[in-house]
Amino acid sequence: MTSAIDPNGTIRIGDLAVPASDFASDAARRELARLRKLKPLYVEAAASGDVATLRRLLDEHEAKPALARARALFPVEVEAATFGGVPADVVTPAGGVALENEGRVLVNLHGGGFFAGAGARALLEAVPIAAVGRIKVVTLDYRLAPEHLFPAASEDIAAAYQALLKDHRPEAVGLYGCSAGATLSAEAVAWFQSHGLPRPGAIAMVCGNAARMGQGDSAGLGRELGVVSSTPSNMRWYFDGSDPRDPLVSPCASPAVMAQFPPTLLVSASRDFFLSHSAYMHLQLVKAGVPAELCVWDGLWHGFVWSPELPESRDAYGIIARFFARHLA
Repeated sequence: MTSAIDPNGTIRIGDLAVPASDFASDAARRELARLRKLKPLYVEAAASGDVATLRRLLDEHEAKPALARARALFPVEVEAATFGGVPADVVTPAGGVALENEGRVLVNLHGGGFFAGAGARALLEAVPIAAVGRIKVVTLDYRLAPEHLFPAASEDIAAAYQALLKDHRPEAVGLYGCSAGATLSAEAVAWFQSHGLPRPGAIAMVCGNAARMGQGDSAGLGRELGVVSSTPSNMRWYFDGSDPRDPLVSPCASPAVMAQFPPTLLVSASRDFFLSHSAYMHLQLVKAGVPAELCVWDGLWHGFVWSPELPESRDAYGIIARFFARHLA
């Protein structure tokens, strides 16, 4: 079923009319309408499997313009580096790292459906957090699908993490990411467990899915009411041939793995197709006795933090930065 949005923000799905949330800012309502208009640009490339074109369209129409806006709002310095053989950008606040954050580092794992997002989107996720949190952020250029399949990204993250541990205590390292990057943050924790690596101090998952073994109520509804830049089949490229109940793919599939997680922040939105997964993971963590927080923005969509000027995004950046400030040693 197709959906359409009215000028006033009401989305119509057949005979059903869903008005814009009164709890969403005017800026968020305008951004939702703008992003929905971009969807047809991606449909043909996604359906045909034209990865290069889809990556280019996502960069040109979303990531690069948003990064330019973020760089204007959040002054930072960016330097290319390599950690454990994995290319990366190191992002530091223009005014310097806060005294309490010396010795701490955040590792950003960018979103992009496991097939896109390197470069502009990675910096888009790292720049605001580095500036708001006054902390160093390393954003990794992990291997992408369809050229590389699971567990290539987990291997890259582990290699970079081990390199960072030469200069940082594990309790001083935090992992975070949006969408695919959120999923990878959880998968990395499971990977570290299975390979005898110490767990990081904390992780933050924005609009992510650590329960790939199932779907929830939000899967279809979020796609109709929110923003989708690629098809579900594109996002599954990376996991071709993997077992969705493998804890290295779906950490939520194993209570034992969940019980060993570090403090975890989950961020989502009522129109995020992964809201059900975030809520499910939060519940599993709470049941396991792991400190876990879930923040949900009403009326917003999957990956809303990629729109850096929104007041809701600014709130999310602050919540993420304060979460790591509380939990990293």
